[in-house]
Amino acid sequence: MKGPSVSVQRKLRVSDTANSLLQNRINISIIFNYLRDHGASYRAQIARDLGISAPAVARAIDKLLKDGYVIESERLQLENGRKASQVSVNAGRGYIIGVDLVSEPIKLAICDFGGTLSYSFLAPPIRPNISFSDYLISIIDLGLQNFEQKINIKDPPILGLGIGVPGVVDAQTGTILYANLYHKLYESKFYERVVGHYTFPVFIENTANLSAIGEWKRGVGRDARNLVCIEFGNGIGAGIICDGELYHGAQGAAGEIGYFITDPEGLDHKSSTLGYLEEKASLGMMHLRGGTVGDTGTQRYPSTELLLKAVETGDPEAHEIIKDVIKHLTVTIVNTVLLLNPEMVIIGGAACELPDVEEIIFKPLMEEVYRNYPLIASPIKVADLGANACLIGAMQYVLDSLVVHAYPYRL
Repeated sequence: MKGPSVSVQRKLRVSDTANSLLQNRINISIIFNYLRDHGASYRAQIARDLGISAPAVARAIDKLLKDGYVIESERLQLENGRKASQVSVNAGRGYIIGVDLVSEPIKLAICDFGGTLSYSFLAPPIRPNISFSDYLISIIDLGLQNFEQKINIKDPPILGLGIGVPGVVDAQTGTILYANLYHKLYESKFYERVVGHYTFPVFIENTANLSAIGEWKRGVGRDARNLVCIEFGNGIGAGIICDGELYHGAQGAAGEIGYFITDPEGLDHKSSTLGYLEEKASLGMMHLRGGTVGDTGTQRYPSTELLLKAVETGDPEAHEIIKDVIKHLTVTIVNTVLLLNPEMVIIGGAACELPDVEEIIFKPLMEEVYRNYPLIASPIKVADLGANACLIGAMQYVLDSLVVHAYPYRL
């Protein structure tokens, strides 16, 4: 990902007692993460932007080149007439698989070590009488076979697999603690099967958390240190980035805003599946509430048709349903921003694929939030990555997890 050149005055301060080996390790880590964030750069530019001496930059890059984490590319003509070779992350070091289990159909994608998307795949429907574990392994294997054919490389190096699940995940063990909308997913114990089936590392995380990572690293949230990303689909959840880190909470359930009670009437709400907010505002419930006025409740409209009814025919019931959805989302966002005071709120998820959703839902929602927020409101932005944020976040999560121990320092 290319980014603007930054003039960094702040430096990671190390005690005077730190030896040269530790200082060199810190420099290597900072430079590698700079290249991951900002793309190809030449040595003098790196030294200037990071405030690290030219000899120290040269030593660090030599080590990264030797270990195969970066490569040198074509020489660049500088303004002073000199030429300098650029250094970039070695994209060919290996590949990362990402899987989004909340989408229908299930999505799979593969990126290179630099984070560039190399392949994407929509899984075929699950067959009757097959366990979810077997199905998931079969579509991962099929995706890998198709990818090998595309790049014409037998057994390309796979460095890791990231899986986004619509549930609460134990960040330490990968255990799915709750998946109330997806009982079969929760009961299938598929994670243990997948881990045992493949030789490469397998990572699992909540879909809303991965969407937040995707938008934070590759989307509209770039360079922010505090943000909330709301995934608006059949369920509703939020991923929280707090001071440059994904925030899980004490039990991994931070961001489970689908259970927010956005009206006093919801205080006695009890459901083993949907939270109160999800019953009032999720896409999965919008279409169940979209029958025509006076019907018996048996005629149903998908969310897409509901929005089209509001736009094309001016259907008053459709407008009322949408207005009610906006009311509950407004309460959610106002209270979330008051609690967390993030730099921005990002709205994404499956809703991004609906027709005219920005005009019909997102813009009126933003206006209502700004009207009801008593302080200077955080900006509300529509996700750059849309419904693909979780998938991209899954691959980014794996990339970060693979290098964080070797290269933990960054500015």
